[in-house]
Amino acid sequence: MSARTKLAERLAPQMAPGEAVDTVVVAQLKRGMKQQLGKSLATGLATGLATAAATGGVGLVVVAVPPAVWVVVTSHRVLMFKRINGSSRPGALVFDAPREALAAERKSGLLNQVVIADRSDGQSLVRLNLGVRKKAANEIVASIER
Repeated sequence: MSARTKLAERLAPQMAPGEAVDTVVVAQLKRGMKQQLGKSLATGLATGLATAAATGGVGLVVVAVPPAVWVVVTSHRVLMFKRINGSSRPGALVFDAPREALAAERKSGLLNQVVIADRSDGQSLVRLNLGVRKKAANEIVASIER
């Protein structure tokens, strides 16, 4: 059974009457770059030192990669589920908000990013990294802004 089929099965009992899925996209959750870089470097350094001590001098640097999520935009809500690597089933629900309360904006540069914010005050809630997938970023923004 495909991952999308398992995701659809997981969504079915949570859907309200008349609620329909508009968009399903896989993206990476993105935190503040300074915070992410600091955590990645600290983790990499600690792991490298521990490995060097255990192996007698051979070091290893580990960089944390932001987690992947299934982004599901329905006619009523925006949902995000953890995407479990090596498994076709969706993980835990990590974000659930009414679509009317959200605003979305695509930012592009080398990579495409979608910023989902609170419509009332403009406060950023979630940033998604979509890599070079401009069409997927546009689909998320268009679905939320309808």
